[in-house]
Amino acid sequence: MSIDSIRSQNKGFVLPVALILMAFSVTTLFAVGLMVQRTSNRLNSYSLLSDLRVTTNNLVEAATMVLASKWRTAEFDSSWDGYDEFKGFVSSRGGFEGTLWAELLSSLGNNENWWLLNNDSDFAAILGDAAFNDYSSKGAVVNLTDGKYSIVSWAEKGDVKRYSYGLATTESMTGKAALIFGETDRVFHEITTYIPNQGGPNATETIQGFGDLINGSATVVGTVTVSATDINLEQVFQYGLEANNVVPAYDDYNYTKTASDADLVFASILDQHLEWLDSLTRVATLTFPSPTLPVISEDHLIPVEPMDASAKDFTISFPTVNEIGPDDAGYFDLSYKDSKGEVFTIRIHEAEYQINLIIYGNLKVGNKTSDALKLSSVNGKYSITVVNGDIQINTHLIYGDFYVNLDEALKQGGVAMNQPIMTWSKVKELLGDFANRTDDDYLSLKTIGGDINVTYLIGNNGKATHGVRTVSGDLAAFPSGGSGGGFYFPELNDVVGVNNSTGHRAGQLFVFGSITARDFGTESQLSNIDNFFVSSPRSTMVEDTDMKRLVLIGLRAW
Repeated sequence: MSIDSIRSQNKGFVLPVALILMAFSVTTLFAVGLMVQRTSNRLNSYSLLSDLRVTTNNLVEAATMVLASKWRTAEFDSSWDGYDEFKGFVSSRGGFEGTLWAELLSSLGNNENWWLLNNDSDFAAILGDAAFNDYSSKGAVVNLTDGKYSIVSWAEKGDVKRYSYGLATTESMTGKAALIFGETDRVFHEITTYIPNQGGPNATETIQGFGDLINGSATVVGTVTVSATDINLEQVFQYGLEANNVVPAYDDYNYTKTASDADLVFASILDQHLEWLDSLTRVATLTFPSPTLPVISEDHLIPVEPMDASAKDFTISFPTVNEIGPDDAGYFDLSYKDSKGEVFTIRIHEAEYQINLIIYGNLKVGNKTSDALKLSSVNGKYSITVVNGDIQINTHLIYGDFYVNLDEALKQGGVAMNQPIMTWSKVKELLGDFANRTDDDYLSLKTIGGDINVTYLIGNNGKATHGVRTVSGDLAAFPSGGSGGGFYFPELNDVVGVNNSTGHRAGQLFVFGSITARDFGTESQLSNIDNFFVSSPRSTMVEDTDMKRLVLIGLRAW
């Protein structure tokens, strides 16, 4: 979630937004008048009023933070016992402005649509902060009417009580978010290119050194580090960047500043996923050693559980691009290894609808001893959620209906996945084609309370040269219960060491889909990736959940 300051063209916002803007000019004139002549008492009074305004504004912002994580599930069905007092206060001030505020408040219903935030444990914890100890009364409420959130806060000190009002709404995000990170040690670079001296008349722009392109919206709740202050962020984050700040510091960066709390952001996104899981119909649990696929249809969820707590490792294997054609019916093999080392397998075939699994254990995608360089083809639509376990991706993952595009790009100067795609126009074309694709192969891999690890080596220390590493799907690692939430590349330092004789680095990481993770990589891991490319579809739907964010439109204090 994010808290922005933008204006809406929605007709229903005209009155409150106009009042908020009107308040700015009134406050400015009031401040100028105070500069002309002040007595000591007036100074003290102004200091108190200023203190109350700052406090009530802070409470509105704190309330918005809590609302941002709970707006989908909060119940706006209470009466607020301070409603009449607040309405009388604002309607009696400012002449005609007061009349307009009374009109606005009358449109909020019959004092029936309020969420009393003081009763919420998260907001109560904020009120318990030492910063609010000097106030005899303080709090906030939220009203939901016609899709608009009216946030009212108050604070009282020395028998003087003041209020603030905030207006918020939700808006759909443009396309699926390509990246949602809490923190990352990646140093983002703008792509630089050159024309080879001996490339002839048909020479094209060739990628030189480090560089990244995120073809979709990106949110980093923490700090984004860039290579230099002269970087053009729009050339890296083409659909916008939301971040707490960007370093090195520079005044002319073009990005949206967010003050969101990472824990609240990821708790909210996890809640959305849990709501979607709860909306599905659970069928009989798939168990081993004799797994039988239950009869399923659309919107069903298949639980998968281990035989015993000492053996919780599952493996999913997709066929390679050499074993299945782009238009062939898809499948994957789900295997389980028991505590004795015996392996049991069931094949799950593609259906006309999305197949949904929830696995209670660890999940490996591909076989680490043999699949690091294989191109596994995802034909069909699958959503797989892992609970209290890690996801380990040991193979390239590519959508069957997009493989032809990737194969064509790889042939531009490279003959295999161990050669990077250096033609800049081909990289941009590849990312653009994926963003606009209309085919429907789809994979979602999400872990709750675990990490996602992308491996590079064959076995424990075998050589695996990666010019290109390709992962397709919506990938998410949610922290839960103090565990998980990371997206890592644990072998990158080792694979670079193995390939030191050639001087070849890990090359390029292509993600066709999205990554959501509380922590993305470590400094040493990410420094070994020359190019980080992500492309997300322009659709706004993710597993039947409309991706929205809460937006704070404006703020008024009295």
